[in-house]
Amino acid sequence: MSTQKTPVNNTSLTEKELDHFKEKLDQEKQETEAQIQELKDSFDSLNNTSDDVQSSQDHHQADLGTKENRKATILKGIEKQKEKLDQIIVALDRMETGNYGICIDTGEPIQKERLEAIPYAIRSVVAKG
Repeated sequence: MSTQKTPVNNTSLTEKELDHFKEKLDQEKQETEAQIQELKDSFDSLNNTSDDVQSSQDHHQADLGTKENRKATILKGIEKQKEKLDQIIVALDRMETGNYGICIDTGEPIQKERLEAIPYAIRSVVAKG
């Protein structure tokens, strides 16, 4: 990277603030990827144990229903985490293009407090409401 500052397209955030939020986003990304992996491992584990149990015991409707519910809950969790990961990636991309911290609906800066709470937010509180 050159030492010359590249102008940022739209963001009202300083370089220091952008670095801070990039760090937060990178950390959120790692944690989210780890959660997805944990959920996948739980799902695989549940699938493997259910095969063993089903072959060695009578099929109890309640047990099968509970297992199916747990599987559905895990799959829902994986989906939610993948959506979050997509949002984090979009935020990182917006950082690269100089549009991080700008509401996609209003074009106004997103409140820093909101970005602290949800660093991958792409809408201001006003637009979200």
